[in-house]
Amino acid sequence: MGLRGNITTRLKQCTAYADDIMLTTRSKQSLIYTFQKLKEISAQYGLIINGHKTKYLRCTRKNYNLEELQINSMYLEQVQSHKYVGSTVNSDNSIEEEI
Repeated sequence: MGLRGNITTRLKQCTAYADDIMLTTRSKQSLIYTFQKLKEISAQYGLIINGHKTKYLRCTRKNYNLEELQINSMYLEQVQSHKYVGSTVNSDNSIEEEI
């Protein structure tokens, strides 16, 4: 998928742990493209992305309204926080780690 490097030097990054995958992108367009590419490559191996479990988080300090994101026929719910591998990432760019 062309995801070498990290988010400070790239437009997108993929983090995977077991069956959990987190895509980090700098723009909505990059998220849509990367998600579509992940979906295509996964299908080649017989893997299907569960649309009910797939969420997206927008990190910004600006105020905004929560809205669904449509990528092809899949609708992704927007959340204000997400727990990934023991850390909770919040929409205001703060992280809460479990001890």
